[in-house]
Amino acid sequence: MILLIVAFALALVIILCGYTTIRFPVKRKEGKIHVACIGDSVTYGCTLPMFFLQRYPSVLQKKLGMSFQVGTFGVNDRTLQSTGNKPFRKEPAFWQSKTFLPDEVIILLGTNDSKDINWISAEAFQEQYKELIEEYRSLPSFPLILLCTPPCAFKPVHRFFAITNDAKIDRIPEISKAVESVAEEMGLELVDLYALTAGRRDLFGPDGLHPSAKGAKVIAEEIYRRIAQNLTAD
Repeated sequence: MILLIVAFALALVIILCGYTTIRFPVKRKEGKIHVACIGDSVTYGCTLPMFFLQRYPSVLQKKLGMSFQVGTFGVNDRTLQSTGNKPFRKEPAFWQSKTFLPDEVIILLGTNDSKDINWISAEAFQEQYKELIEEYRSLPSFPLILLCTPPCAFKPVHRFFAITNDAKIDRIPEISKAVESVAEEMGLELVDLYALTAGRRDLFGPDGLHPSAKGAKVIAEEIYRRIAQNLTAD
């Protein structure tokens, strides 16, 4: 009986801290400005207690207010590249993000592409990034697209936490530069989360890869600032 209770408690912690991707389809609400947050575990909120309340899209929703609907389309451990081991574009979340008909798309992918098993070259990454962008550009809602560089990453505080940090940390700056180049080439706005979080170990949890609640808030605030600027410009 004790073992069953322990197993149940452990399973509950795993679920509530976002270690497993459990997603429910996002029901589009008419009369709102629709923002689709595309990404991996950083977007999903992996490692955050009560992740669905503390992840950056949830914080962004609170800041934007009731006139917006923020849809979270993050899937743990997914790659931008379709040649990666777990491509985002093969997930139901990808198709759901398109049927959401977003007015704005925020793309935050690339961390998992840093792994040796997934990385080919910056050129290959950029080409596949542009393909993903075209998928959203072709939507009838003609969304504004914001590209986010992957946040900085750090070594885990203990080797135990490497279980959720198997990214190639030294490759993330190269990926950040690749995202920056794509944004410049395609005339899209860039949200440089790498520069924002560089040297800020305090914004990450024990594994050094996933933002803490504080880090998720900082990311949300930066993205909110960009969205607010665009609304003012309009």
